[in-house]
Amino acid sequence: MKPNTRILNYTSLIQDGVLTLDDVPQDIKKEVTNWVRYLAGIKDESMVKDDVLQVKKVENNDNHSIN
Repeated sequence: MKPNTRILNYTSLIQDGVLTLDDVPQDIKKEVTNWVRYLAGIKDESMVKDDVLQVKKVENNDNHSIN
């Protein structure tokens, strides 16, 4: 589902730290929460971002030594 302008405005204000989710109106709170989580890269129901791919990249780069 595409977000409308109102949802995107609240999402960007939350990302910029101007607002919190508590400041979002109840009628769009669920949609804004979903978009904030999506744009943050959160894929499951937990609040912790999964950085497994970044860890693998770092491990691969550590295998290369500079002489």
